[in-house]
Amino acid sequence: MHIVKLLDSVPQGLAWQQASLHSRDLAIQYKAELAANLDLYRLHRQLAASPIAALFNEQRQSALQKILRRYHLAGLDLSVDQQLQLNALNEDIDILGQAFLDRVSNANNAWRKHIQDKSLLSGLPEATQARMAAAAQAAGLEGWLLTLAGQSFREVMTYADHRALREEIMVAYYSRAVDSGPDAIANDNEQVLTVLLDSRHQKAQLLGYSNFAQLALVDQMADTTEQVTAFMHQQIEQARTTFSHEAHQLQGYAAQRGIDALKPWDCDYFARKIRQDLAGLSEEAVRNYFPLGTVLQRLCSLTKTLFGVDLIEQTEVDTWHPDVWVFELREYAQPIGHLFIDPYRRNEEPGLGFTSSLRSHRMTAEGRPESPMAVLRTQLPNPTAAHPCLLDHLQLRVLLHEFGHCLQHLLTGAPYRAISGIDQLGRDASEFVSQVLEQFCFTPSFLIWLSGHFQTGEPLPEEMANRMNRLVHTQTSQETARVLLSGLVDFELHRTYGDGRTPHEVFISANAEVGHLQWPDGTRPLNSFEQFVGGFGAKTYSYKWSGVLARQAFERFERDGLFNPDTGKAFRDAFITAGDTRTLLRSLALFRGEGHPCVDHSTGV
Repeated sequence: MHIVKLLDSVPQGLAWQQASLHSRDLAIQYKAELAANLDLYRLHRQLAASPIAALFNEQRQSALQKILRRYHLAGLDLSVDQQLQLNALNEDIDILGQAFLDRVSNANNAWRKHIQDKSLLSGLPEATQARMAAAAQAAGLEGWLLTLAGQSFREVMTYADHRALREEIMVAYYSRAVDSGPDAIANDNEQVLTVLLDSRHQKAQLLGYSNFAQLALVDQMADTTEQVTAFMHQQIEQARTTFSHEAHQLQGYAAQRGIDALKPWDCDYFARKIRQDLAGLSEEAVRNYFPLGTVLQRLCSLTKTLFGVDLIEQTEVDTWHPDVWVFELREYAQPIGHLFIDPYRRNEEPGLGFTSSLRSHRMTAEGRPESPMAVLRTQLPNPTAAHPCLLDHLQLRVLLHEFGHCLQHLLTGAPYRAISGIDQLGRDASEFVSQVLEQFCFTPSFLIWLSGHFQTGEPLPEEMANRMNRLVHTQTSQETARVLLSGLVDFELHRTYGDGRTPHEVFISANAEVGHLQWPDGTRPLNSFEQFVGGFGAKTYSYKWSGVLARQAFERFERDGLFNPDTGKAFRDAFITAGDTRTLLRSLALFRGEGHPCVDHSTGV
C-alpha cells in the first residue's frame, strides 16, 4: 500500500487511479481478514503457552506478545455478536475519519483570495509571492492567488505586513468545516467529531476499557490516563512564567508600533519581528548558509560518524520523480537498506514533512535478511535559476526530524516484522529519535558544521551562529502553547467523553487552562484539527512526552561531544537496534548509564 500511495503522489491518469483504488481496497480487505483469523490466533496462543516459548529470547518474546495483543484488540476474545459489533464500529470510525478530512479539504478548496494589488503582499518572501503568482496563472488569473494551504497560512501569519490580510486568512483558516451557510449540516465537522468520539468510546468499552484514552495507552509508555493528565498539567505550569514574560514582551513591542489592542492575527507577526530585533539577524539572511545539497552531505557525514553507516548516493536508479534522491546504506561495505529523499513541494500537501516505510527489516523463513527502505518527503521550495533550495531554521528542524525517523527505520536490527521499523512503534517511541536529532539544530557549533554558503562555501560565522541560536530561542511560547493545547484537548476529548460537554466546550476548557493562545471570535479551530482523526487520536500528547525524554537523552551528546562515535554507538544500541523490544524508559536509563529508569511515577517522566 505504501508503494502505491507513493506513486499516487505523481499524476498517473484515470486508469492508474482506478487500479490504485482497487489495490488499496484489496490490501485493506486482506489486512482485515488476517487480523480476524481465529485459527492463527489460536496457534499463536498455543505457541505462547508451550515450553518452547519459555526459551525465546527477548526480541522473540516481544514479537509474540505484540502479535497476541493485536489479536485481542481486533476482538478475537469477544463473542461472535460482539465481534460483529466491533467490526461495525471500526467501519464507522474509518468512514467518519475520512468524512472529517474530506470536509477540511472541501473547505480548503472553497476559499480563494485573488489579489491584484501588490501592496497587500508587503513583507511576504519572494518565494511565497512567486508561488502565489504561479497559482493565479494556473487558474487563468492575473496577479496572485492565496489559498488556505498550511504553508501559505503560516507564511502570511508570520510575514505579511498587511494586518487586514492576516486577519482575513486567520478567520478563514480557523472557520473551516464550521456549521454556517445553507449547507451547514453537510459541512460541519463538530457533528462528525461528536459521532466519531462516540464510536471510539463504544469500541473501547467493548474491549474492556473505560474510555478511548485508556485504550490508546495500550502501546504507549504511560500506564494510566492519570499519568498523562498529570504530565500535561505539569508541563503547562512549567511554561506559565515564559508565557507571561513573552506575552508582556509582545504587547509592549506592538504598542510601540501603534497596536494598543493585540489581536490573534498579530502574535506570530510581531513575534518574528522581536526575534529579529533582539538577535540582530533575519531568518532570511541565515538561509544562504544552508543549501539543501550541502546539508544532506553533512547529514551523510553525521550518520557515518555517529552510527558507522555510509550513505552512498545512487544516480542510476529509477524513481517516481526526477527530483528524488536515492541513497544506499552500507555497513562494513555491505548494503543494508535504501533511503529515498523527495524534497520539493509539488502540491499543497498538509504538513511540512513526513516519513513513510516501503519495507521493514526482518529475517525471512529461510534465514535471509530483508533490507529496509524508507522515504523522506518535505515541502521545501524548488530551486531557481538564481538560487538552490535554501533552508531556514524551521526547515532544518523538519529535515532533521524526518531524517531521524528514517534512521530509526533503516538501522533497526530486529529480526521480526512485529517489532521492526517505525510502523511498529508506539507514538511516543516513534517520535523520540526524531526529536533527539532536532536538538542538534539548537546548538551553534552544529549549525556552523552543517553550513556552507551557497556561493562561497564558507561556514556560518560563529557570531552569526550565536545570534541565530538566540533568535530561535526567543518568542517560542506560541509554538509551545499550541503543542500543549493540542495534546491536552485531544486527550480530554477521549478521556471525558460522555460528561455532557460538546467537543467545542472541551476545547474552550483546555484553552482556558493553557491560557496563552487567542482565537478570532466565532472560529472553531477544533473542526479542522486533522490529527484527531488519524493515528494520533488520544495520542497527540506523546509528541510533548517524547520531547521531554529526548532533551534528557541529548544531554549526553552535550556532555560527551556532538560527534562522539562512542556516544553515537551507545545511542544506536539503546534506541534503534532492538526495535520495539524494550520500553523507552529502559532504553533511556541504559543510554544515560543509570541503574533504573528516571521516572516520576506521578507523571510518568
